[in-house]
Amino acid sequence: MSFITFNYNKNLKYAIAYWTLEIIIRIFMYFYWDFFQIAVKDSINEYIYLILLDISDLFAGFLVIYIQCTLKQKSVSENNLERRSTVSKIEFISGKEKTFHKSKSFIYKMILICILDYVNRAAFFIFYQTNKEANHDNVSHKVQKDIIIHLDILARYILSIIFLKTKVFKHHKLSIILITIGFIILIPIDILTVQNSNRINAKLTYVYIGVVFYRGIFFPFEDTIVKQVYSNEYILPEYVMFLRGLGQLILIIFITPILYFFLWSNESFDFVDNIAHIIITIIIYTFSSFIKAYLLLKIIYYFSSQSVSFLIISESLTGSISSIIKFFSFFKKRQLAIITFVIEIIVILITTFGTLVYDEIIVIKKWGLDINVAREIASRAKIETDSISVIDDNISENEEEEEDKEE
Repeated sequence: MSFITFNYNKNLKYAIAYWTLEIIIRIFMYFYWDFFQIAVKDSINEYIYLILLDISDLFAGFLVIYIQCTLKQKSVSENNLERRSTVSKIEFISGKEKTFHKSKSFIYKMILICILDYVNRAAFFIFYQTNKEANHDNVSHKVQKDIIIHLDILARYILSIIFLKTKVFKHHKLSIILITIGFIILIPIDILTVQNSNRINAKLTYVYIGVVFYRGIFFPFEDTIVKQVYSNEYILPEYVMFLRGLGQLILIIFITPILYFFLWSNESFDFVDNIAHIIITIIIYTFSSFIKAYLLLKIIYYFSSQSVSFLIISESLTGSISSIIKFFSFFKKRQLAIITFVIEIIVILITTFGTLVYDEIIVIKKWGLDINVAREIASRAKIETDSISVIDDNISENEEEEEDKEE
């Protein structure tokens, strides 16, 4: 019997696609950030990104239209029904037909999702707007990501227990312990890196982390509510994404004029001179954000809000990869730097392993860590069902034999 087994799920293709796209885009951002600069000021640049992220959500409207048309054709061809009005079927979940008449609870949750998402996406804008001396180059994005990502992962586990009533078994506890250990090891390494860097402003970096810290709690909270919406309302990710885009569009239309008159009325809006550059950047950023957001919502739909942990680890991994590339490309080899890079990679591997154990993609078949894994529970249930069937067959045979004897 092997010590570790791997549970393959066909829906892991969404995670693989997310990792691939995230690493490519992040590496490009680390080395060619100027390409992603639309406005000269970082605060304006970040707010433009916030708007582009909302546009990427609205692209899900095309998927909604496709689903509506597909279901309508299926309804007509299979059931020979008359054409329906604007309120039509939106999905089939486990053979159950649902309509778009949703409860007040659904509406309240979608409003909360829109608000949380807007606040989360506005974090970087808030930092640069409140710290004029800061810019993209003098704060450490890697340290911020390492801290926020580990907080995000732990928050997801806690929130799933509180709101989704997730039961915690041995393998879950092991996962949380591994991730906590990785967090404890990684933070001192990151602080040491910041303190020894000539390019990074340590004070601004800590302020940066303090401002965006809430993302490590609000994003998990948002995804937990999204999972509740999936479970309770039988709604597809495409609809959640599109509705989130609509709700956030309303917030942007309402808040942007307020920001302009109170913050930007006396500021100059300087943009990059190359128009073609701006257009290409907008297209690449919006389209890639659309794909990533869609894949993330799919992972929550097919797995859980905790499974997003496996996706966001790719951000830390990308940061470490870029650091290694920069180290060997631009700096002389230093023993301390090599040690920190090795430790970072080990910690990321530990965190990745922990999240895969938690999501039962990796199963450890020792010390009772596999007893309460869903696959093992299903296997035991099948064995018990087969045993009951055998017992029933034996009882039936015995009854028939007794009847034959009586005759």
